[in-house]
Amino acid sequence: MLESPHGRTGVIPVTEALLFDFDGLILDTESPDFQVWKEVYADYGHELTVGLWAQNVGGSWLSRYNPYDHLEELLGCSIDRNAVKAGYKARAREIILEQPILPGVQDYIKEAKEMGIKVGVASSSDHAWVDGNLERLGLLHEFEVVVCAEDVENIKPHPELFLTAAARLNASPARTIVLEDSPNGARAAHDAGTFCVVVPNPLTAQLPFDHGHLHLNALSDVPLAQVVALAAER
Repeated sequence: MLESPHGRTGVIPVTEALLFDFDGLILDTESPDFQVWKEVYADYGHELTVGLWAQNVGGSWLSRYNPYDHLEELLGCSIDRNAVKAGYKARAREIILEQPILPGVQDYIKEAKEMGIKVGVASSSDHAWVDGNLERLGLLHEFEVVVCAEDVENIKPHPELFLTAAARLNASPARTIVLEDSPNGARAAHDAGTFCVVVPNPLTAQLPFDHGHLHLNALSDVPLAQVVALAAER
């Protein structure tokens, strides 16, 4: 028995799974990524706006906006893509390695396990990136499933990643809570039929969100038990 946020007491339907996004939710890779590309644009005398970059957040820029193509369009000539890519990756890695696990992530994992809720990751990035960083952070073993771009035909904002992760955990989407930081991810969670908690990072906090049942500044603001109670009342 749990007391609901509205004061009523009753049986709370079981939350079966808790799904984490990775980039920007477990680790803030989104802000460094934008920062470095902004520096690349500045080196060529141009400005990269948040609005343009936002097309890629939580999804794949290969299918939307390609910064290499865009730079060449602005310049009217080709650039040394290999050199730009090497410089970008080195600088981004340098910044990302300094980033801590975001507040509340480890507490939510611990609370979920104490409550008998299965935990997983659903990310539009590839396994090499997600698994590698989770292992480096000491978190890989905490998740029962990690579903990435290679595992599905459609990444976010399509709901397939979340539906696949829930299925692998033998969880109903309606009894699954998704933690997301991006509009693309929130839309995917909504379309999957899950309860979506939006936790923007410094970059995505500047973007409009059309979906999300609960918006938090950080996971550390609200204990998981309270989120589970809210999910039961939607």
